[in-house]
Amino acid sequence: MTPKEELIIKFNHIILIQGFDNFSMVDLAKMAGISRAKLYIYFKNKDEIVQSVVQRHLEFLQKNPIPTKIEDENLLPTILNSLLLMGSTTELFKTELKQTYPQMYRQFSHGYEEYFQALEKYYQIAQQQQLIINDVSAEFLLFQNQINIHGILDNVRVNQISLEKGELYLKEYFIYQIHSLLVKPEVVISDQIKTFAHTIINEYYDTYAQINN
Repeated sequence: MTPKEELIIKFNHIILIQGFDNFSMVDLAKMAGISRAKLYIYFKNKDEIVQSVVQRHLEFLQKNPIPTKIEDENLLPTILNSLLLMGSTTELFKTELKQTYPQMYRQFSHGYEEYFQALEKYYQIAQQQQLIINDVSAEFLLFQNQINIHGILDNVRVNQISLEKGELYLKEYFIYQIHSLLVKPEVVISDQIKTFAHTIINEYYDTYAQINN
């Protein structure tokens, strides 16, 4: 990973929680723990920083599309990936992006909308194949996930629960998903899935640790 890529990840974590409208390049450099001179090596202005963060999200969506064919091997990874994406942004970031960079906001929103539309179809087919429960709609299942993931993260953001409690709830919610969503909850959780779950928790800490900074 290049130094610029590392900076983009760091800024992603920072501006999701703290926004960007009220900060200058000097402020952002301090928040990222680098000098202003070094920041200007990689970014000419704040516009480029925000654009790089948005592009990181869009590239992740492109690299992790919803599978076109449902198989036992991709069912859990797809569910886990969707939970990560549900928690990958904040209302503060989306609001400021919409107000300040409307064109970028449209690209950002369109990418997520396409992903979740494809995910809903994936769930519908999984229901038809009796891989996940089919006595409620796929639309409701996704809505329930969004409410629960956002609920946990919002409570962490406003300090209603601790970072550690938020981690516990996120882990428990994944376990809950396995037992409540899958028709065959005895499905084996591979090392790859465990590694990805660990990645989600690391991303959570890197982002929400910014609350008290």
